[in-house]
Amino acid sequence: MNGLLNTFEQLTHFSGKSHNKHPQWYNEPLRLTKAQRDNPIMVFEDFFECYHLHEVRQTLWEWLVEVISSQNSISNDGIERNNHIYFYEKIEQLVEACFILQKEPSVETDGNVSSNNKEQTTQKMQLTSEVNDQV
Repeated sequence: MNGLLNTFEQLTHFSGKSHNKHPQWYNEPLRLTKAQRDNPIMVFEDFFECYHLHEVRQTLWEWLVEVISSQNSISNDGIERNNHIYFYEKIEQLVEACFILQKEPSVETDGNVSSNNKEQTTQKMQLTSEVNDQV
C-alpha cells in the first residue's frame, strides 16, 4: 500500500492488514467486496461452506487457550484475560447468529422475498449488529 487512502471507493479495494490506526476505517468493512456489502448473507453462506459450526467453536477455543495461557501471552494480567474471554464469548454469539441467518430460507418458490422473511431477516440483522457493536 502506498500512502493513505482518502476516499471511500479506495477503501473498498483494501487488501492489507485489517488492524490499523486510521480512524476513517474503524467502522467500515475492509474485507468485503461490493457484492458482499450489498448482500452480506453471501459471506455467511461462504463461511459456513468452508467451516462447520463445531469447527469454528473449536478454533476459537484453541485461540483463546493460546492467548490466555502462553508464557509470552498478550494477556499477562487478569483483566486482559477476562477481556479476551468476553471477546471470545461475543464472537461465538456472532458466529451462531450468522449461522442461523444463512440457514434461513429467504426466498419463496416464485423468487420473491416474503414480507415475513424480510421482517425476520431485518430483525436478525439488527441483532447481529447489536452483538457486533458490543464486541
